[in-house]
Amino acid sequence: MIEHLDKTGEILGIVLILFVLIYLLVLFILMIRFLEQTRKMVERNFVLRWEVRIFDYLSTDKTPGDVIKLFNRYGYKNILPFLRNYLLTLKGADKDKLMKLITDTELFKYIYGKLKSRNKKKIVFGAYYLGLAKSEGAVKELRNKLKYNDEQVFVTCAMSLARINAVEALDDIFTGIEKYKGLTRDTFLSILLAYDDRVCDNLTKRVEVETSTKIISIIITTLRHFKYLAAAPTIMEILSKETNKEQIIEILKYLGDVEYIDASKELEFFLQSPDPDIKTEAIRAVQKIGDTRLEDNIWELIKDENRNVKVSAADAMYDISDKSREKLKNIENTMPDSLESSIAKMIIEERAIQAS
Repeated sequence: MIEHLDKTGEILGIVLILFVLIYLLVLFILMIRFLEQTRKMVERNFVLRWEVRIFDYLSTDKTPGDVIKLFNRYGYKNILPFLRNYLLTLKGADKDKLMKLITDTELFKYIYGKLKSRNKKKIVFGAYYLGLAKSEGAVKELRNKLKYNDEQVFVTCAMSLARINAVEALDDIFTGIEKYKGLTRDTFLSILLAYDDRVCDNLTKRVEVETSTKIISIIITTLRHFKYLAAAPTIMEILSKETNKEQIIEILKYLGDVEYIDASKELEFFLQSPDPDIKTEAIRAVQKIGDTRLEDNIWELIKDENRNVKVSAADAMYDISDKSREKLKNIENTMPDSLESSIAKMIIEERAIQAS
C-alpha cells in the first residue's frame, strides 16, 4: 500500500511540474505576442505622425533639418524604413527633396557612422541607405568598403555606388567581380544597370581592353539596355573576332536594338550561319533595323528547314517594307498548301489581332 502511494505521489508530482511548465510556456507566448503588438502599435503611431510631417515637408518650404530635428536619434531607425518605401516609388522633385532628408541632415552622420563601422551588418545598412539617397559624400567610404572581403558587403556597396552614378568606381567594381567568382551574371548586370546612361562611355572604353567573355557579355547587354549607339563600331570590332555562340547572339541583339544600319554586311554573313539560333537573331536584328537591302535574304529564309527560322523570317517580312509585306501576303499563291504558307497566314492573322 505504501509503495502504491509513493508511486501515485511521483505521478502527481510529474503532472504538477508539467502543468507548471505548460502554464509558463503559455505565459511566455502571451508575453511575446503582447510585446510584438506593442512594438507594431508604436511603429504604426510613429508612421502616422511621420506621414503628416513628410507630406507637410513636401508641400511647403520647410528645410530638411526642420523635419529631422523633430525626432530624436533613437527614432532614426524607424524613419529610414519609412523613407525607403517612398524613395523606391517617388520620382522627380519629390524624390530629390526626400533624399535631402538623408544627405543634408543629421541622418547622414548617423548612417555614415554605420558605414564606417567594422561590423558587417552595420556596413550593409549604411551602404544601402546612402546609395538609396544617392549620397555623393559617401562615395569615398563606399569605395573603401569594396575591399572589406565579404561578398554581401561588396554587392551592397557596388550597387550604392552605381545608384550614385560614381563612374570613377567602375574599375574597383570590375576588380571585385573578378575576385568574387560566385557572383552571378544577373547580380553583376543589376549593378551596372543601376547606373544611368552616363556610364556607357566608360563601359565602351572598358570593353575595348576586356578579356573576360563573361564581363564583355554583361557590358554589351548594358550598352544594349541604354541603346548606346556610339559603342557600335567597338562592338562590331569584337564581333569580327568572336566565335562564342552566346556572345555572337548578344551582339546581334545589340545591333538590332540600337538599329545600327552600317551592320548590313555582317548581318548578311550571319543570316547564312548553320546555327539556327544565330540565324534567328540575325533575322530579328534586320527586322528592327528595317534594312531593305537584306529583304531578299530574309525571304529565302522562309524556306529554311528550321521552323523557328521560318517563323522569324515571315515575321520580319511583315515589317521590313510594304513590298515585303505584300510578298508575304501573296505566299499562298507562290507556295500553296505549304508549311511556309501556313506560317505566313499565322503571322498576318496575329498582326491583325494586335492592330485591332
